[in-house]
Amino acid sequence: MTEPDVSVPAVMRNYHEVLRNDLAKVLAPLAGSGDLAGFATAWQAYTAAIAVHAAMEDGVPGAGGGSAAMLDFHFNGAAGAAAFKDEHVREHAAQHAVTQALHDGAAAVLDAFMAYRAFAEFHLLHEEDIMMPLVARLPAPKAPLFASWCLSAGIAHGGFEHFVAHGVQSLATFGSAKNTPVGATRVFLHSLKTLCTPAQWAQYLPVARRAAPPQVWAGVLTDVPSLEAGTPLPA
Repeated sequence: MTEPDVSVPAVMRNYHEVLRNDLAKVLAPLAGSGDLAGFATAWQAYTAAIAVHAAMEDGVPGAGGGSAAMLDFHFNGAAGAAAFKDEHVREHAAQHAVTQALHDGAAAVLDAFMAYRAFAEFHLLHEEDIMMPLVARLPAPKAPLFASWCLSAGIAHGGFEHFVAHGVQSLATFGSAKNTPVGATRVFLHSLKTLCTPAQWAQYLPVARRAAPPQVWAGVLTDVPSLEAGTPLPA
């Protein structure tokens, strides 16, 4: 069978869908209902995942320089990497305010989270408006660029298995704005596999497989059987 074309940037762009799912479909209901224990658990998972994603955008010393710097390099500073790093500083401060509010009760958490969500959603859209037109103009092949600038930074940051598992769980549960759970999960993982070395994919494939419900995983493999080609199944 002919597999769908891989969308190389989806390892970055589809993670925005993960973060939007977290904000709107997981964290907002928990904050609104006053479920502090549930919110705290979900918030910890969210902040750990977004930290890896931010590293893939901003870069990690000694590893990849990040997506914003990659676009600045190829397009004479058009992405404005410094401005996005500043937004990440502001996002992290708002994130810290939510974490601190967990000690102050449900009303404080709701107020802090609503402020955080507004800024986080603005930031995601701002990145997409500036970066996606530039990404479309990157020279081919794009996979080596995203592997060296972005993937390597995420792995160097640490917590990359959580990043993968959290992303798959979210997309397999909620899908994305344009895709079903199967479609959204497939697009993300097809991109990730394309960026990985065989050794890296052998490490992250079992993480992804465990994170997806069996029916979603079966649907993903129907579309892209090469995700498991040559990779041993678990015992």
